[in-house]
Amino acid sequence: MKKFDFEIMETGQGPAVLLLPGSFATPSAWKGIQSNLTIPIRALSTSLPGYGTTPEIRPDNDADIGRLVEFVGQIVDAVGEPLHVVGHSWGAHLALAAVLAKRIKPLSVVCFEANPIFAQVVGRPFPWRPDIDSMVNRFEAALADGDPEAASIIIDFYSRPGTFLEMPEAVRNFCRASAPTNLRDWHSAATFTPSFDAFAAFDLPVTLVRGSETPVPISDVNEQLMAYIPGAREKVVDGADHFLISSHTAACSEILQDHIAAISI
Repeated sequence: MKKFDFEIMETGQGPAVLLLPGSFATPSAWKGIQSNLTIPIRALSTSLPGYGTTPEIRPDNDADIGRLVEFVGQIVDAVGEPLHVVGHSWGAHLALAAVLAKRIKPLSVVCFEANPIFAQVVGRPFPWRPDIDSMVNRFEAALADGDPEAASIIIDFYSRPGTFLEMPEAVRNFCRASAPTNLRDWHSAATFTPSFDAFAAFDLPVTLVRGSETPVPISDVNEQLMAYIPGAREKVVDGADHFLISSHTAACSEILQDHIAAISI
């Protein structure tokens, strides 16, 4: 596999913690959580492919998640010491995929709003899966039509109707510019289709964090992950939706530092 280009942002000293942001995001997504931490960490982060300073690594005709798993693996290799991996949304999705593929073996994993929604339920399909397919199709059509508000389809799904319009103009512009990359993320996500019982192979500490107001698909996916990942801990942030790492920084910081402290004992 070719070597990928990426830039690692590093601050602080202490246990190494790799912070993987989600779609529509850069390392700045973690600033609020980092500023609320009361324990020292060596925080490392990068933008995922197609965002920020990280170039896209997926060919137009091949969105296979394997390249992204290798990308995460190369970042872990570059850090060069045992570390915890923390991800939000798409970043959490990729962290789980990299562990499941045995490409990385971190000290632990913390997932904020993990969303491997194309994984397969044992015995029955999720009733909302056709709705997800329909949403992605509408998003793709809106982008093809040049709709400047296409990103609202995804942002509002993860939060509530009108969320995109309430965001600062600079944030909306960033989302507009990176919407094609987000579509590619959805195509990549659709290639990650393990049965949820495959996560029973995990043999490391995992904390799954979600908001109490998260969309039903994310809640259902986290319920499945909890059912199969041995010893997984669930934390629910009251009043938060999918964007909890920005809206509920203090609560998320407390969960993260409690997790790291427990692993260090």
